[in-house]
Amino acid sequence: MTELDFATFATAFARMLSAYRVKLKPVQADELARTYYRVLDAYELDAVLAAGRACLGRCKRFPVVADWLDALGPATHAPAPQDARQMSATEVDEQEHAARLGYNDEPCACMPCVRAGVSARSLRFVPTELPDGYERAFNARSGRVELVGHWAHGAELARWYVARDKFFASSKGAPAPLARVLALVGVVEGVIVGEREPGMEG
Repeated sequence: MTELDFATFATAFARMLSAYRVKLKPVQADELARTYYRVLDAYELDAVLAAGRACLGRCKRFPVVADWLDALGPATHAPAPQDARQMSATEVDEQEHAARLGYNDEPCACMPCVRAGVSARSLRFVPTELPDGYERAFNARSGRVELVGHWAHGAELARWYVARDKFFASSKGAPAPLARVLALVGVVEGVIVGEREPGMEG
């Protein structure tokens, strides 16, 4: 998709919100639509809309991005940009595995997690931070440059939960449908909460 396709996508996205009876303020609906759009923009508009219709037919709750991606299948491959690192097959597999799990996995009892006091909390898949920003690399399977992520453990995971808990504590007054959707999208790239996204350290 291109930026010119966003208006059509946003209209279809609004219809899906309505179909699932998710009521958001216009600015919230637009922000959520743009989040999904950024993740799905490696695909053609017609394919994205068809996948949305498929999700309507099989998802009992508002589809998360991973549901939409599953309905789409592999994106059309594109050549890697010359200045971009290419993800290894292992990295691509891990990215896809994390997406299927909703970027959330079973608690870990490794020593760093025990020492940080998060061994009873779910693992989270978070963006990998570099000195000059967040790491991106070319995913040959999707045909696009994406954020590179990893499973946070120990002190890093503890910081993630501090940011997450702070966010949800500040949004207790949010309408129930909005809170549910925000919980579903988790650490998807572009979901900004306060000053940072839950998956981002700081």
